[in-house]
Amino acid sequence: MMDDESRENLSGDAGEEDKRTAWQRNKEALYDKVPLTLRQLDIIIALGLLGLAVVAVLIFLEASGIL
Repeated sequence: MMDDESRENLSGDAGEEDKRTAWQRNKEALYDKVPLTLRQLDIIIALGLLGLAVVAVLIFLEASGIL
């Protein structure tokens, strides 16, 4: 998780205007509240999408009469 100082270093000089969009600032603030690393969040999202795909395939197979 990123603290304010490391965020300032990524965006350039500390005195430079913040060029991130409001959406990006809100998203990063939300990520800071979640006690997980970005890699862990990516894995959770990937597993959710994989589960959704499996459900879609099972629905298709059921509708086709295969299952």
